[in-house]
Amino acid sequence: MNAIELLKEDHQEALRLMTELETADEEAGTDPTYTETFNQLNQALKMHTRIEEEVFYPAMEEFNEMRELVRESYREHDQVDQLLMQLSTMAPNEEEFQETLAELRDAVEHHIEEEEGEMFPKAEELCNQSRLQELGRKMEEIRNDSRRVAATMRRK
Repeated sequence: MNAIELLKEDHQEALRLMTELETADEEAGTDPTYTETFNQLNQALKMHTRIEEEVFYPAMEEFNEMRELVRESYREHDQVDQLLMQLSTMAPNEEEFQETLAELRDAVEHHIEEEEGEMFPKAEELCNQSRLQELGRKMEEIRNDSRRVAATMRRK
């Protein structure tokens, strides 16, 4: 899978998990399912940020016409990280959680629009398919290594 396909899959997964969490405000009490869903969203967005910042963005910064887009993406990642940190201190069925989740959705959707509407098409113009495949392999390797470490830690 090339880098852009992989990142687009991540975007869809994040949106799906946020949609699940948006139904938590209708539930009475704190359902552990929603806490688990939030943990999945948190991990998914952190991993997405990591592979973009360690692999994709550095490759894009090699091109002058991509540098400002990449800088903006780093700022957007910081905003998402702040919102995730706030959400981690709340229960999914609380009104404040839902309000902050709405802010997170707006931030993530804006980020997706910029990447899929501007950055990814430019990346496809500037990089050949083998380069995008190579970046995708590196990102999958980081993701798989992280999963192996997490599985090892759970067994201990």
